[in-house]
Amino acid sequence: MTHVTLRSEFETLIDPYAPVAQVGTGFDFTEGPIWHPVDHYLLFSDMPGDVRRRWDARRGVVEVKRPSNKCNGMTYDAELNLIVCEHATSSLIRERPDGRREILASHFGGQELNSPNDVCVHSSGAIYFSDPWYGRMPVYGVERPRQLGFQGVYRVVPGGEPRLVVERNLFDQPNGLCFSPDEKLLYVNDTVQALI
Repeated sequence: MTHVTLRSEFETLIDPYAPVAQVGTGFDFTEGPIWHPVDHYLLFSDMPGDVRRRWDARRGVVEVKRPSNKCNGMTYDAELNLIVCEHATSSLIRERPDGRREILASHFGGQELNSPNDVCVHSSGAIYFSDPWYGRMPVYGVERPRQLGFQGVYRVVPGGEPRLVVERNLFDQPNGLCFSPDEKLLYVNDTVQALI
């Protein structure tokens, strides 16, 4: 297995001749990979399987949470708490290392969020997340009617409520998102429009 480099800058990060190794199989649909920067392991979700798994070089792939509320995107905050998008609960949550779970966002304007999908954390502590309705479809979530009439991108400041960061109807299905290295730009993928 090999990879193709589209931009030469990528080769400063990954050797173009480095072998690509498969580290696990038997998953339904993997998403939300996040590397733990201190303990050096990878977490990833398998929404249809309703499970979160962990991979490290010593133990390989192990199951760490089932059911996982059909978790999708994950990231860490500055204190290395895990921030998780849950399709089954339509919530954005924080999991502390001791296992405590805290809901950060579940509603907007008195209505249940669609299904938080992907997430990133700004250095200010503000959390940004996308909210398409994929998690209300069978297989990837829990089929149920939508309360919101749009798919948004939100910002939650520490101790605050979710606030829209773009116009309500800008996106068909906002999906992955991330900041530029200087955090001046927020990039958001719209899967349906095939745009960033």
